[in-house]
Amino acid sequence: MKFIKECFYGEIEEKKSKFYAGLFPLEREADVEGLLEACRKKYRDARHHCYAYIFLEEGEGILQEHKKQSDDGEPAKTAGMPILQRMESLELKNALLVVSRIFGGTLLGTGGLSRAYSDAAKAVLEKAVFLERIEGWELQLQIPYSLLGKLEYSFTEQNISILDKAFTENVILRIRVKEEQYSGFEKQIREYGPQVVFLAIKKCRWYTR
Repeated sequence: MKFIKECFYGEIEEKKSKFYAGLFPLEREADVEGLLEACRKKYRDARHHCYAYIFLEEGEGILQEHKKQSDDGEPAKTAGMPILQRMESLELKNALLVVSRIFGGTLLGTGGLSRAYSDAAKAVLEKAVFLERIEGWELQLQIPYSLLGKLEYSFTEQNISILDKAFTENVILRIRVKEEQYSGFEKQIREYGPQVVFLAIKKCRWYTR
C-alpha cells in the first residue's frame, strides 16, 4: 500500500480544455466534501469537478476499504472511473484525487474524455511522493553502559531505529521495531535477563519512502 502526507498538483490541456488535478491526503473520510469545496472555489470557471477517493477505515481489528468516484455531470464512467483506476493501479490509500475541467469549446467525445481524465490523474500521480506505511512498536529500554555498543551494533544490523538516547545512571534507549521483527527482537532482549528493563511499550506506525 502507498500513502501520501502532502498535497500535489498537475494539469494537462486537451483541445483547449484544461484539466487541473489535485491529490490530497485523507485523514478522515468526512474531509472529502471540504476538499471538493476548496477545488470549486479555486477553479470557479470549471464546469466539472470529478473525483475518486480510497479510504481505509480502521477500528479494533477491523480494516474496511471505502471507495467512491464521481463523474460530476460528465457522461457516465468517463471521469471518476478512470481517476479511480489510476489510484488503484498504484495501491494508493487514504487519498482524494480531484480533476477540475475548464471547457475549451471543443467536445472531446466519451473516449476523449476518459483519456483526458486518466491523463490528468496520471500527471499529478507522477509528481507525488509516495510513502509506505509501517506498523510496529515503540519501546523504552533501560540498559547498562556495558551493553550500549553491543546493542547499537545489533540494532543497526537489524535495521532497528534508535530514536533517542538518555544517559543517566543507566542508558535509556527509545527505539522503534517493525511488527514482523518484534517476536525475534523480544526473545533476543530477554536473553540479557535483568540487565535490560522494558520501561514502556506502545503500538505505533510510521511512514517511509
